[in-house]
Amino acid sequence: MEAYLLCWKETLISPAPLSCYLKSNKSSFYKLSKLLLKVGNMPETLPKFQVVQQGFADHIKNPVVVQQPADVDDRHMSIYRDLFFKNIMSFLSGTFPVLAEILGEERWLEIGRDFFSRHPSKSPYFLEISREFLSYLENEYEPAKSDPSYMFELAHYEWLELYVDVEPEGDSLELDEEVDVLSSKPVLSPISEGFLYNYPVHKISSENSSPEPSQSALIVYRKRDDSVAFVESNTFTLQLFSLLKEQRFSGKELLNTLLKQAGLEGNQVAYQGGVDTLEQWLELELIVGSKA
Repeated sequence: MEAYLLCWKETLISPAPLSCYLKSNKSSFYKLSKLLLKVGNMPETLPKFQVVQQGFADHIKNPVVVQQPADVDDRHMSIYRDLFFKNIMSFLSGTFPVLAEILGEERWLEIGRDFFSRHPSKSPYFLEISREFLSYLENEYEPAKSDPSYMFELAHYEWLELYVDVEPEGDSLELDEEVDVLSSKPVLSPISEGFLYNYPVHKISSENSSPEPSQSALIVYRKRDDSVAFVESNTFTLQLFSLLKEQRFSGKELLNTLLKQAGLEGNQVAYQGGVDTLEQWLELELIVGSKA
């Protein structure tokens, strides 16, 4: 009997406090940031002033390889080098604090410098820096022997908190807040995502930096008061979560479909476990209403 209940089991995970992030998409560095990030394809022939700007930006990105402009002294140039790199590292450290602590300051700065120098970012906006860093880890990053094998998964998990915090909700739906999780079509929080990781990323810390590989299913979502919450799930309830996103079926139809696929059709203990999961999600505000 317990085996049927375990397939629905999940635990509420308390989120770590969010750092203070810049909500604006504009900054005083916007124009130079576009050059630093090399957005788009630069034409072969540029006006002279743009050639100067590009050389200025190229040196800031990679001062070891690209010589600084001849008409700018190093004292002034170093101000720009430090300003931009420290801003980038500030955003990375704010989004990935656990990863930064585990890697240590020297390795974290080394990876940050490599990202800043080599990654062809697609956006000049500060809020996109963390997404670009994930792309870098997936495509350009070259791991050192000392780097943890869970590095990308931990970074992705930490990035989710920022994503859920700032992602626009889009058009609001007319929902019934009186929810019968079985007869109605339950509707999830409009900002909610579920992922299956190969490591228990939600338990990794500087005190627990060498976990054994273990599949971890996690759902992260935004509550009505705009706070971010996490629910520990599993592969079975992730399927339920995925079907709920379609908003096409009643809770009863969803449970019967999943139990049939699992070979548990007609099993009342397993069915009640599913009902309990839906009711818990409603209580935790992962389910925010219903459609008739």
